[in-house]
Amino acid sequence: MTQSQPELSPYDTGARCEPKLWQPNSEAVAEVMRSGEAGDIGNVDFTNDEDSTVVTVHVSRSDDRAVHRPPHADV
Repeated sequence: MTQSQPELSPYDTGARCEPKLWQPNSEAVAEVMRSGEAGDIGNVDFTNDEDSTVVTVHVSRSDDRAVHRPPHADV
């Protein structure tokens, strides 16, 4: 009997960067808000298969529905 191999996603193969929220849950968001660093809420790192950040974007609700990429020194 042969077991079927699970299909690999683009995240598994490294073809697509994986999103990593700066605050992964509501408790982390509340802690950031208490610390006065609420500007970090909405930041998402996209990492490669070596878990290195490729780009950071800031996502927020707005009328223009835009996603903003904060400046990176090494981009």
